[in-house]
Amino acid sequence: MLTAGGIALIVVAAAAPLSLIAGYGPIGFLVGGIGAPAGFLVAGVVLAMFVVGILAMTRFVAKPGTFYAYIGEGLGPAAGTAAASLAITAYLTINIGGMGIVSATTQNLILVATGVDIPWWVLGLIITALIWYVCRRGIDVGVKVLVLLLVAEVGILVVIAIAVLARTAPAYLSFASFEPANVFTPGMAAAALVWFGAYFGIESTTIYRAEAKNPTRTIPRATIISLVFLAVFYCFVAWAIAQAFTVPDLAAAIGENPTALIYIIGDYYLGPWAGLTAQALLVTSSIASGIAYFNAVSRYGHSMGSDGILPKPAMRVHPKFRSPSFGNVQGIITAAFVLFFGVLGLDPYLQLTVWLSSPGALGLISLMALASIAAAVFFARPRAGITTARRVLFSVLAAVAAVLLAAVVTMMILNIELLTGTGGILNTVVVLTPAVVFLAAFIGSAVRRRTRGSTAPDTIARQVEPVEGA
Repeated sequence: MLTAGGIALIVVAAAAPLSLIAGYGPIGFLVGGIGAPAGFLVAGVVLAMFVVGILAMTRFVAKPGTFYAYIGEGLGPAAGTAAASLAITAYLTINIGGMGIVSATTQNLILVATGVDIPWWVLGLIITALIWYVCRRGIDVGVKVLVLLLVAEVGILVVIAIAVLARTAPAYLSFASFEPANVFTPGMAAAALVWFGAYFGIESTTIYRAEAKNPTRTIPRATIISLVFLAVFYCFVAWAIAQAFTVPDLAAAIGENPTALIYIIGDYYLGPWAGLTAQALLVTSSIASGIAYFNAVSRYGHSMGSDGILPKPAMRVHPKFRSPSFGNVQGIITAAFVLFFGVLGLDPYLQLTVWLSSPGALGLISLMALASIAAAVFFARPRAGITTARRVLFSVLAAVAAVLLAAVVTMMILNIELLTGTGGILNTVVVLTPAVVFLAAFIGSAVRRRTRGSTAPDTIARQVEPVEGA
């Protein structure tokens, strides 16, 4: 049976800390500014209230595991189906966006190590094919691999962070990152993609309920351990990195090549070995994260095909490996985006990653807000097995979380041009995509159920498997 520490270790490992800090972290600094380290703490506080409502519902939901199940339970089956539809879209776009990071990082690693400059999009196509092959053949990237990567990732980040602080005179250590004037800014709001993306998957502790020792206590503890560790770790490492920006040459180099942030800092403070090690681990971490996302999206597609939301071919599986055939469609879509951006000469990081990850992040934060609303509604009604006082407390906390998460989404939308670096129709597409997907799926589900004359809830919200990490 799994303990709280064991479950927390799985969740944190799947979060791929190095991929977040070195991959999406530069976006946080470029868009949010010096307040970036505090962004992780703010997001952690907001999500602490979010998980309270979700964890409280696990006792009452037949098959807990994702907030899509909770949305269906609290707001109705059509909302649950719409949430699942938005989730598959969000995870797919984030996964495609992640290809920009891993492609640019791999390109830089090969260039530094061998002097050979391979076009990023060629590497992107090769990595896409590799991920598709691993997932198609059902090759399991197991817990032991994730834990090994976690130890290596955390280790190299801590070593680099300590090296930066050790070589920075105490008088020059800056705490400006935590000053309100640097935290509550339009740029920080726009960069919510980074702060909240760091915790995507935190609710997945609930999927281990059946395997946990004393789940009533183990699951909440595992969630708290995961949340606190990630908040403190991300904030500490980001703050240490912020000290490196006080070196003019480093700041200029990072600005020119943001995907090499960890390599540049590691090389400067510890030597080439640290930079190359961090860059290599970033590649492996990003690929492992891509595999997790790919598997999750293909399973969503399979479940939605089974439920009739997608065409029936989406529910097919490989005759031997039993992997969902929807992965083939996903692989083609990903490769098409990589090739499209490459042929047009667009930037893999500032354009492919940002433009594709932004609607995905908006969608997932919106789903968190909806899940909080669902929890507030759920506990507003009398429930057997829970006192009125506790029920009201959970409802109030969930409502507060919903308001805060809705505020995050609103501020992110209002300042979206700071994140995408452009305006016009692109920002309109980024902002409207999550809403259009959700509404279309909601209407479609409601019409299907009315046409069938069924009062049974849709199955998709209970069938889908959650993503373990971002």
